Amino acid sequence: MREFATMPQQDRADALVIAAREKGMHPAIVEKDFWVCWTLDYLFSESAFRDSFAFKGGTSLSKGFDLIERFSEDIDLIFDWRLLGYEAEEPWEKRSNTKQDAFVSQINDSAGTFLRESLLPEMRAYLAEQKISGASLRIDEDDPQTLRFFYPQSFSDDSILQEIRLETGALAAWTPTTVARITPYIAEAFPEAFPQSDTSVLTVAPERTFWEKATILHKEAFRTNGRFPSRYSRHYYDLYKLTHSNVKDKALGDTGLLKSVVDFKMTFWRSNAARYDLCVPGSMKLMPPKESMPLVEQDYVSMQNMIFGAVPDFGELMSSISQLQSEINNSRR
Repeated sequence: MREFATMPQQDRADALVIAAREKGMHPAIVEKDFWVCWTLDYLFSESAFRDSFAFKGGTSLSKGFDLIERFSEDIDLIFDWRLLGYEAEEPWEKRSNTKQDAFVSQINDSAGTFLRESLLPEMRAYLAEQKISGASLRIDEDDPQTLRFFYPQSFSDDSILQEIRLETGALAAWTPTTVARITPYIAEAFPEAFPQSDTSVLTVAPERTFWEKATILHKEAFRTNGRFPSRYSRHYYDLYKLTHSNVKDKALGDTGLLKSVVDFKMTFWRSNAARYDLCVPGSMKLMPPKESMPLVEQDYVSMQNMIFGAVPDFGELMSSISQLQSEINNSRR
């Protein structure tokens, strides 16, 4: 993987074109996929902080477990809060709502400081050491916990963001985790050219991501402002795909994990509007409000170019989510 990163740009571009043709993808997607995998390899193999990271989110479902056929544009990275100077149980200490909100703000500030003062300079030094030209890094202007990686580009495509967003934070749960093997598309096309074709990444287990996605949809079901966040329909697609895999039965058989997800959100991401108190078998809601359905469908249509496998139509997507909602709620009986 590191050899390909330092290859002359034209040679790299020629290989990407061939791999893209084999995969039926735009070369820009295969190129970005390589740099996503390269970044994960750096974080979990080269960084001095590698033992304090875990990988989560949609990209972990596609690259780590081959469970969704959606190209994800970002990397969700969890920091062990002990890396930031907190004791293992300190964030769980009982506090008033006001003091807990202040603590959450403090730990988020600490994560932003670590990203800016420790991880960013380390990654810049690694890029220089590896002699990778045409790359740059900077902290997002609007989110101090997001690092923007502008990787060397040979191709462009309006359907994807031409950067990798490393979205970090300490306020996310680790358990359960497993080690996933991450392989870039280019290495699948040219295995002989990659002495190191994959990398081992500590990754949040997909059954936890199942419940994380379900609780996101539950929160959306109680949205009353008539808005729908851009690209949020990806969560419905991801849960649809997980429902059509063996992850569903594993997750539904572990409602204790659902409680763990809900408890974490109620402790660190408190929201009265989200009605997490109802996020239990018997009262869980996954379907968006009727008035929001046109917005969800519009958003889903706009993100379909990110799906590289079969694209379920919107009716099928919602029917599957509705069936899952019934299955979860009936499991109480």
